Amino acid sequence: MTQAAASEKPAPTNLLGREFSTAVVVFHEAIGRLLGLSAVERKCVDVLRRLGPVTAGTIAEHTGLTTGAVTGLMDRLEKAGYVRRERDPHDRRKVVVQLLPNEEMDALLAAAFGPFGDDMAKIAANYSEAERRVIADWIARTTEALVANTHRIMTLDQPELHTRPMSSHT
Repeated sequence: MTQAAASEKPAPTNLLGREFSTAVVVFHEAIGRLLGLSAVERKCVDVLRRLGPVTAGTIAEHTGLTTGAVTGLMDRLEKAGYVRRERDPHDRRKVVVQLLPNEEMDALLAAAFGPFGDDMAKIAANYSEAERRVIADWIARTTEALVANTHRIMTLDQPELHTRPMSSHT
């Protein structure tokens, strides 16, 4: 991005999206710090909390990260005592990642997310059911775009996966 492009005034919807994403990233970084984790490690823990024991490939699908990046994340989470890797009881060729019980983490997450959940419920109460469906659709579509673009960005350093040539002035 050039200096001129950086100083241009963004469209209001673009600015709103940027402010929203900054708030989300900083919020999850703060939650991660409570647990001694990065925001990405913390969100991988969240994926495991939602899905239960899954393969690294499934985590990659849900995050847009490469399987190599997920393997590194799982190495760190296992070393920190948050997860354990085990053979899949239904297919011994697969390894699944399982979140370990952790009362301290549960208590910290409850303290962090309880008030946030209350705030979100109050905000949602301001919208009709039809409006909440539109908001949910927007969130689902935006999530899909974020995961797809995360995957795209994670592969930028892999020349064989580039779909277009890089400009010579980057």
